This record gives sequence, structure tokens and C-alpha cells, in this order.
Amino acid sequence: MARADLDPHRQDSLLFCVILFRLRCARSAWQRYFRSSRFHYLMSKLIILMAVALPLADCWHAPVSAADWQWPSWLSTEADPPGTPDWWKKNKKRALFEPGKGYSVEGVEGYFDQEGRPMNTKVAKVVHLKKNKSSSLLEDVNLMQSVTDLKKQVGLGPDQQAAEQTYAAGEDSFRREAYGEAAKLFKQTISRWPDSKLEQDAMFFLGESQFFDNKYPEAIETYSKLLKKYPNSLHLDKVIRRQFDIARYWEKYHQYKPRWATTPNLFDNTRPLFDTLGRSLKAYENIRLNDPTGPLADDSVMATANSHFLRERYDDADYYYELVRREYPRSEHQFEAHILGLQCKLRKYQGPDYDGTPLLEAKKLVKQLKTQFAGEMNTEERNRLAEIRATLIKQLAARDFKRAKGYDTTEHFESARFYYSELVRDYPDTPLAELAKQRYQELAGEPAHPKTNMGWLIAMFPENSERKAIAQVPMVESDNQIQIANQPKNTSPEAQTVVR
Repeated sequence: MARADLDPHRQDSLLFCVILFRLRCARSAWQRYFRSSRFHYLMSKLIILMAVALPLADCWHAPVSAADWQWPSWLSTEADPPGTPDWWKKNKKRALFEPGKGYSVEGVEGYFDQEGRPMNTKVAKVVHLKKNKSSSLLEDVNLMQSVTDLKKQVGLGPDQQAAEQTYAAGEDSFRREAYGEAAKLFKQTISRWPDSKLEQDAMFFLGESQFFDNKYPEAIETYSKLLKKYPNSLHLDKVIRRQFDIARYWEKYHQYKPRWATTPNLFDNTRPLFDTLGRSLKAYENIRLNDPTGPLADDSVMATANSHFLRERYDDADYYYELVRREYPRSEHQFEAHILGLQCKLRKYQGPDYDGTPLLEAKKLVKQLKTQFAGEMNTEERNRLAEIRATLIKQLAARDFKRAKGYDTTEHFESARFYYSELVRDYPDTPLAELAKQRYQELAGEPAHPKTNMGWLIAMFPENSERKAIAQVPMVESDNQIQIANQPKNTSPEAQTVVR
């Protein structure tokens, strides 16, 4: 059929299909081209061309002479001026040293020292700025000095007369129990006359105003700043007493209504925003550090120990009880520190499979209690101490029996006999002592060490010289040997007649 015989509508449809087919082919070709390395190469060239052309964009809006034309610094071919560090790096190898004159470079007039600096000639000064990322203390001092100067300019700088006036007004407000107003006035006194006795008194009364205004976190912060700046302040005893009262209040509040350390306090001004108990323990610690020989130092340490003990943190409690016993021998808490420290050590012990140091330390504490506080204990406390001692002896005996049993199980019978005999000697009144004595007798004929199937191989190697020297030392009879009672022999004639 000829093309002229086709229906016009069919001709248009056919033409449309042909055009669509060619467009799809072109699209596929362009996609292959974009993915090819040739396209990436051309794009990289275009990027380089733009990087070179952009620095010159400022020159395109006006005619530029050849003298004024400047290439970018990284494309510049201009030589570095003589005497600069960059010039010396490039020409140092070509420099020749002439005694009495210095280094000379061919084609350059003058002489230079070992670092490339001109000698007796003028050179352009090159300054290299060093950027310091971290601020120094001097910058902070300069900032503070700037703030101080600004205060002076606006009439808020140091002024003793103004400070005395605000201090007197603050005292008047304090006596009238207007503690909020008094706190503002004392703050002004501190800022107007720093580093003086007046500032020290103002800081103390600022803390007192906050304390009586039931703002305990702010008060204890002010007290801490006062003792940090004036550690030998005349108000030391009163400040320590206030800190102790606040810490005790926070501790008791946590016992009454315990909360998580991350639970915020949004409405009660008497407590900190977070971690009421932690802040109380921190206050106790500051009391001990700021006034270690004061009347409340041992009380703060004892309060810290009791807080840990009530929360079953026996390791921490034991540390602070020991601190009371060691650092404050005349404290009224000595007896309680011994008793509760003994309880901590007993509760720290986890069984015969673990470290036995708490038991040994507890044994020493029992001895100290019997000798140091014999006249202070009543009948009930003596009975209680006797029960603790009996429990302690049972645990020590169980520990030695466990160790001996371990050697017995692995057939190291010599070591097993040693520990069985130790148990019988040290703890003869315990039930395990009879078992240890019986087992000791059963092991009488057993070898010292277990037999090995590789004995013939071990015998082929020479014995260690140190072991030979030890083997030549004569053995001494050990005191740990258990003396087994035998029936006494009766050599009288009557006894021999009965036997016959």
C-alpha cells in the first residue's frame, strides 16, 4: 500500500510514534553520556576554568592595564622579596658563607644571617599573625578589667562610702526581718567595696538573710564563697553551724520523702533543684574540709557514714566509720563507729569463695571493742558482741575448711593436712574442727602431691638448682601437727597380770 493511500489519521499516529521513538533513543544516549568518564572529565575542566575565572571577575567591569593585572596568589609567579622566610627557604642551599660577613646569595646584594635576615640593610617587615584558638587567663583578666572600668565610668565602681551606707541599710532591714531587701543591699555592698573586711561581713549577712528567708540553696552557696575567699573568717563557726543544719535538714527530708536524683524541685525554695541527698552529703564533706578540727567535723563524717549505712552502701559507710576511728580518736562517736563499722565488715563479706579481708578486719575490731570499751558496754551490748564474735569465728572456720577441702579434692594432701591442722588449732570449739581432725587422720598415709602420668617425662629434665638447694635444708617439725591422744601405757606388774 502506498503512503499516499493511508488515512490521514493513521499518518499522524505513525509520525507521532516515530518522533517518540527517536526521543527515547536520544534520552538513552544522553544518560549513557552523563555516566561516561568523558562527561566527568569535561565537568572537571569546567570547574577548574571557573576557579581561575572567578578571582578575575572584579576586573571585567572596567578596562585593566597590563601593569594593574594581578593573578591569584596561588597562581602568582612573583618572587618572594629577599629577607623573608619563604625566600630563605628557597635560596638557603645556594647561600655561601663568608667569614666576618655572613651568607651571600648569587644575584642578591648584601649579606644575611643563619636565618636569612639581612645584615646592616633595610628589609620589608613581614608579620605573621598567630591565631590562638583558646582564650588565655590574661584575656579573662583584661575582660574583667574592662568591666571594672565601665562600672567606674557609670558611677558603679568601688566606693567605700557608698558601701558603708548600703551595709548600714542592710543591717537595718535585717533587724526588721525584711530579709529579701537586706539581701539586695548586702549584694550592693559586696560589689562596691571588694576585698575588704566590710565585704566579708556583708557576705556573711547575705548568707544569713538567705537562710532566714528559707532560701537554703542560695545561703549555702554564699557560705561556701565566703569560706573560699576568707578561709580564716571570724564567722567560721557560725557558717559551719549553718551548713550543718542545712545539710541535716536535706538529709532528713530525703529520708522522709525519697526522690530520684534527677527529679527536679520546682516549687520548694528550701531544697536544691536536683539531688537533695547528694547536696547534703556534699555539704558534710565541705564542713570536714573547711574546718577539719572544728566541733562539727566528726559529726559531719559520722552523718555521712550513717547515711551510707541506711542505704546499704556498706563499702562507703565502712570508709567513713574508719575515718572517724582514725582521725577523731576523742570523738563521742567512737563507740558507734566501732560497732557500726563491725556491722559493715560483716555485711561486706560475701562467703568463703570471696576475699576474707573483711573478716580479718572485723576480728581486729572485736578485739578493740573488748579492750577499749569494756567499761562502757552494758550487759546487752556484751552479749551482742559475744554473738558477733561467735558468728565471726564460725565464718573464719568455714573459710579455712573450704580452703582445706579444695586441696583435699585436688589430691594435694600435704596442703590439705596443713589447713586442717590450722583450723583445729585456731578454732577448736567449732563443729568444723571435729570434721577437720577426723579428715586429718584419714590423710595420714596419703602422698603429698597427686600422681602424674607424665612423671617419666619430667624425670628426663634436670632439676632446678633452687629446688635442689631447698631440698637440702633439714625440715623442722611444724607446730600445726595435730597431737592425737593415745591410751597411756601402764607398765605396773598388776596391769601385766591382768593382760595375761
